[in-house]
Amino acid sequence: MLNIGDVWRHSDYYKDKDTGKPLPKYLLVLSVRTDGDIVYRLLTSRQNSRPTDPVCYHGTPYPGYYLGIPMPSGLLNSETWLDLRELSEDFDSLDFEKLVLLGVLTLVHTFSPEVMCPLLSCTAYAQDTTKRQTQDIMRSRQTLNCG
Repeated sequence: MLNIGDVWRHSDYYKDKDTGKPLPKYLLVLSVRTDGDIVYRLLTSRQNSRPTDPVCYHGTPYPGYYLGIPMPSGLLNSETWLDLRELSEDFDSLDFEKLVLLGVLTLVHTFSPEVMCPLLSCTAYAQDTTKRQTQDIMRSRQTLNCG
């Protein structure tokens, strides 16, 4: 069901601070842990001082990985970065499955191994990536035969 490089649209990731309306976010699957939970990071179209060159940026205030425009004629039709900042925890596999069944999470794109291999290397050693996540992400590189 889940693959390294899958981009999922979460239709109710957070609420608009003024209206309370649910707003979406896009999640990129970096690894599926041995227990089934998902190591992921969020995509953003907000540059916030993130450079486009180098594509892998571990600096402050906002570390990121520049992906260009992933889907020029699709949902991801803006300049996009993978946000390398820490998330509270990995995504529980049972919660993920439940949200897929409810239609809250929908698969919208899958990045190729050619895109994922350097992205995984960058993410594995970002400041906010935990030791366990680094191990899982590096296992993903092996799975994709990144070399």
